[in-house]
Amino acid sequence: MRLLPSFVFFLAGFATSAKWIEEQGVLMGLNKVNSNFTGKGRSILILKAARTGSTWLCDEMNARGMHVTQESLLHWEDDCPQVHENCEEYLSPDGRVQWVTQSLVKPMPKNPYAFALGCGGILGGTLNAMEIPYTEDKVAACQEAVDCSPPYSDESCSDLRGCFSQQEDQKGCYNAEMSAPAIIGISFNFLSSLGDHAIDKCLDEDPKCIKKQSKVLKEATAAAEKQGVEVLTLAQIRSNLLRWAISRTFHSRDYDNYISKAVQFNEEGDKFAVLSVEGLLHGPVKRMEQLLQMSMEVSKNTKILFYEDLARNVDKSIDALGQSYSHGPKGSASPTEAAEEDVAPDKNVEDQHPGELANYVENMEELREQVRSTQPCIYTMAQDSTAKDETLILPLKEVDGLVKIDFSRNCCFADRKEYIRSVADYVKAGLECQ
Repeated sequence: MRLLPSFVFFLAGFATSAKWIEEQGVLMGLNKVNSNFTGKGRSILILKAARTGSTWLCDEMNARGMHVTQESLLHWEDDCPQVHENCEEYLSPDGRVQWVTQSLVKPMPKNPYAFALGCGGILGGTLNAMEIPYTEDKVAACQEAVDCSPPYSDESCSDLRGCFSQQEDQKGCYNAEMSAPAIIGISFNFLSSLGDHAIDKCLDEDPKCIKKQSKVLKEATAAAEKQGVEVLTLAQIRSNLLRWAISRTFHSRDYDNYISKAVQFNEEGDKFAVLSVEGLLHGPVKRMEQLLQMSMEVSKNTKILFYEDLARNVDKSIDALGQSYSHGPKGSASPTEAAEEDVAPDKNVEDQHPGELANYVENMEELREQVRSTQPCIYTMAQDSTAKDETLILPLKEVDGLVKIDFSRNCCFADRKEYIRSVADYVKAGLECQ
């Protein structure tokens, strides 16, 4: 749901202010967030790639008493003008980095415009009878909402009920009782703009620009830690690059109206032939190498979680996350089962390609034969016997100080009982993998 251009100033009419929230005692003195844990509060910075289970992870964490905003830096250039006449301070490097830092300190909405865009239909009377109704908690949150502007340090920016964390048009709330979240954090594509246009122009191609982006994110996490939280940096991606490439290809066609020159779809659009294996895998290979670089630059202690780990066991994956902090919990890291909340499941968390690879790739056997002897790792990925929840250790090599994938060697298989590992350990295993 989007605001109509003529309705951009409705924020001034919000029913209550930060003072009301404070008087009602709902802010809980945010220094008490994570109060059931010893030592520092715990927060998480998730640097993810698309089509890797990132929506799924955030949804599951939020349903388990945590607060992690999903795709928090997406579409700022489109969203801001719908709410503000002057977006300069919001879209500036300072404005975006301040948002990252504050999202690591307290429960924040998805982005600075979520209150406005998520409440427009409720407060502006633009709902129609066919729309899914909002819950009472979401309506109450909208009636309490106030404008949220840089540097976002005001506690009125907080999304204590978890009504704006996952989706812009979220119908319900994850944390209606406003309990202290076990973990607070933010998730976004690791190549998202941080407002520096010079970096944006070269970020996708130049490792030096990735290094600059990494430095900015490292400073953002350091600023959060100065405010009394322990920040865990998590890289999230997919290890079976062939299955990931298939998912990306269908998604690009269906949602971005883009078809790679490396494939040709059939008339029904439910299968494609691979014209170039290298072309099909170019994007996933590049993203994996870039994310490994950034992960190690942002923090030497960055952890990595793969789609396959989540697919094996989402409960154990999230528990392993909780156990990765230096300041551990007094009890269990998180509830082992998701709580019953009033947020409708996002269709993006569904397994959209569950079958055998030949169900989606017309010339699967031809592809297998093509890579069998020269690219054994791709051959391993292309086997139906390689389970969809099998985490692969990719064969890696160092080139000019950067980590690259070496498909001339075979993949190795990670321990199925391990759900979280450090990026440093994963790279070491990849360099040694034969």
